[in-house]
Amino acid sequence: MSVIETINEFAQINKPTTRIPRTTYDRPYPGKVYIQEIINGHEIRAYNCFCMSTQAFVGLRDIIVSRGILNDTRFMPATEQLVIFLRVVAQAYSYHSVCEFFQNSLETVSRNFNHVLQGILLLKDEYITLPNLTVPCHPHIKNNSNFYPYFKDILGAIDGTHIPAIVSRQKHRRYRNRKNFISQNVMATVSFDRQFVYVATGWEGSAADMRILKWTLEKGGFSVPPRKMYLVDSGYANMDKFLAPIRRCRYHLSNYRSSMQRRYEKPQELCNHRHAQLRNVIERTFGILKEWFKVLTDMKPFPFKVKADIVLICCILHNYIGRYYKQDTFFNMRESDMQYLENHDEMTEVDASSGQVSIGEQHRGEIIRTNIIEQLWINNVGAA
Repeated sequence: MSVIETINEFAQINKPTTRIPRTTYDRPYPGKVYIQEIINGHEIRAYNCFCMSTQAFVGLRDIIVSRGILNDTRFMPATEQLVIFLRVVAQAYSYHSVCEFFQNSLETVSRNFNHVLQGILLLKDEYITLPNLTVPCHPHIKNNSNFYPYFKDILGAIDGTHIPAIVSRQKHRRYRNRKNFISQNVMATVSFDRQFVYVATGWEGSAADMRILKWTLEKGGFSVPPRKMYLVDSGYANMDKFLAPIRRCRYHLSNYRSSMQRRYEKPQELCNHRHAQLRNVIERTFGILKEWFKVLTDMKPFPFKVKADIVLICCILHNYIGRYYKQDTFFNMRESDMQYLENHDEMTEVDASSGQVSIGEQHRGEIIRTNIIEQLWINNVGAA
C-alpha cells in the first residue's frame, strides 16, 4: 500500500460523523398530561404540586381566565402556565427544574412565568384592601373579655419582615439588615382574619420600620380610619393610630408562658401581655406565608423589582385562600409546625423623639395607652 493510500484510509477512518439533531425534551408525555393526573388524583398530590387544594387551584385558574388575565395559547394551556408559576414561588424550583418537569425550553418557562406574574398583580386591588370607615370591632376581640372593651378600636397589626435578596456588591451596605444578611424589608398590615390589608415591598434591608411606615402614610396610600388603631411593636413609635408596647417592660409571649410568669407585678406588664397576645396574629401570618411560599426563604436570582413583585403576589394568593378556602392546610398551620415563625426578641426600640413623630401624635398616643393600662389593671385586680 502506497503512502497516499494509507493516508486516505486513515482519513476515512477518522472522518467526523455527522451529528443527528436531538430534541432536548423528549419525554413521551408533556407536563400538561401530568398536571391533569394531579387534578384528577389524590388531594395530597395537589398540595405537593400546587401548594393548595385542587378546588382552590381550579378556582384560581378560573378567576384569572375569566378576567382575561391568562388564556390558552397554541402551545400551552392556561392551567400549565399557572402551574409553572406556582412551582417557582411555592416550591422554589429553579427554571431548569421546571423545564425538565414540563418539557419546555428555558425561554418558554421564563416568558410564561413573567406573564403570569404580571397577570396576578392585576388582582392586588381586589384581594389586598384597606378596611372601610365603618369596620366594626372584630369578634376575636369582642368575644374575649381579656381584650374587650380595652382594644375595641384595634383593626389588626403592623410589622416588617426581611426577605433574602441578591443585589450587586455596591448595594450590599444599603440592603444588609441588623442580622447581617442581604434582604428587602417588607412592611405589612394584617387583620385578625390573617388577611393582608396593606403591603409595602422592595425596601432596602437597612431601612428602619418607622421610616417605611411614615412613607406609606405620606406617599404609599396607607391610611387608618378615624378613631381606629393598629398594634405595632417597639420598632415603631407609640401614636394615636399605632399602639406600641410599653418600653423597658417585659413584652414577648415567651416571657409569660408559665403560670408563675403570668403574675403581673405592675399594670404595664398586663397591658404588654395582652398587646403581645393580639399582635401575635402578624407573626403567625408571616410564618404561614414563608412556610407556604418557599421562594420567600430561598429567593432565586431574579431582578430586584421581580423579587418585590413576588412578595406581593404571595400575599395576594394568601388572601385568596384565606377568603375562599379557610380550611386550607397551610392557612391553618399551627405555630409549633412553623420553621419560619417571626422572632422579634431582639427588636430595637425606636426613639419617639427622633423627629419622625410629632409631639401631638405622641401625646395623644400616650393618653390612649394610659387609659387602656388603667382599665385593664382595675378589672384584673377586681377579678382577682
